[in-house]
Amino acid sequence: MRIQLFDRGSPQGKKLFDDLDNLCQRMQLDFASEYIQDMDRVISMGIQGKTILLIDNEVALVDKYPGPNELEKILNDYLD
Repeated sequence: MRIQLFDRGSPQGKKLFDDLDNLCQRMQLDFASEYIQDMDRVISMGIQGKTILLIDNEVALVDKYPGPNELEKILNDYLD
């Protein structure tokens, strides 16, 4: 699984990344999430937003900042 969070450095995006990182450790996943500030990569894919979460190159969230419980549900959906 590849988890990428594209964000321009917003406080909400940084918190979301911290929550993702902690969740990956707690779930004992063998991969780490990536925090990427190069928005040109997602814009070139035709995706626009301030904060974009990609999981396995699929858009999981755009400009939404769920709490840890909802993030865990999202990750579990991709693990199944």
